[in-house]
Amino acid sequence: MYKNYEALLQACLSGSNKQKRAVVAGANDEHVLEAVFLAQEKGFAYPVLVGGEEDIRGILKNLGFSDRPYEVVPCTAGRNPSQVAVALIHEGRGDFIIKGKLETRELLGPILNKETGLNKKGFITHFGLMQIKGYHKLLAMSDCAVIPYPSLEDKKKIISAGMEALRKLGYEEPVVGALCAVETVSEKMPETVEAKLLQAMAEAGVFGKGVVVGPISFDLATRKEAACIKGYHSPYAGDVDMLLVPQMVTGNVMSKIWNADSDNILAGCLIGADIPIVLTSRSASMEEKLYSILLCNMLS
Repeated sequence: MYKNYEALLQACLSGSNKQKRAVVAGANDEHVLEAVFLAQEKGFAYPVLVGGEEDIRGILKNLGFSDRPYEVVPCTAGRNPSQVAVALIHEGRGDFIIKGKLETRELLGPILNKETGLNKKGFITHFGLMQIKGYHKLLAMSDCAVIPYPSLEDKKKIISAGMEALRKLGYEEPVVGALCAVETVSEKMPETVEAKLLQAMAEAGVFGKGVVVGPISFDLATRKEAACIKGYHSPYAGDVDMLLVPQMVTGNVMSKIWNADSDNILAGCLIGADIPIVLTSRSASMEEKLYSILLCNMLS
């Protein structure tokens, strides 16, 4: 269990391979460069910068990073920097990819390419890891950015990918709460039926060593006091490691509400591909960008 991102950072820095090669696809972006060089300063990233060499070096000079260790991999005009980034991963010259100055579809195109990409499993989901005021540990959540209306099969894959990520972070038996509006099964609320099925799958060993609790409401998943008041008896009440949201809009709205409080840190990445991918918006805080890079370090 990690109480906060500082604890996760210390776990990373105490590891044997703490510094990973962060390949920035479209590195002519001041905000992204600030984040990746801050990650380097903290000791867990080595910048591999893909894009127009002249532009990149000019930005680095303006930012005062010219004397720092880094590698620039030129990308000719008209070529997608993500293609170069994918090739670098295949060549063993990078550990994970960071989205720079390019559209998301441009970034993901080469990664998802069936012949030359980095998506052997054929499934990518968003994995958020959040430091939320009032919760006693970092809380994961999926999927609030990629799959709008996940089917039962999608949810199985999301849970599998999320549990795999949590195990890489050191969680031996991840606990996933299949989030619903209520904790009882109702045919009128299909997500509750699916949550119960997912719990049964976990009990049957479908996800390996791990637990799914569902259906469960947010208050019961995150507050033992609420479970006591409502008479909800579960050893996992108030102590889940990850929330499986029923639809993307649920997680997206929750994230935006949490993000309004500056005490909360909402980092995340794409998982399921051969390597994790940092995909934050330009408006994201520096903390969010920094810890998204840290997360990818530990998942790669």
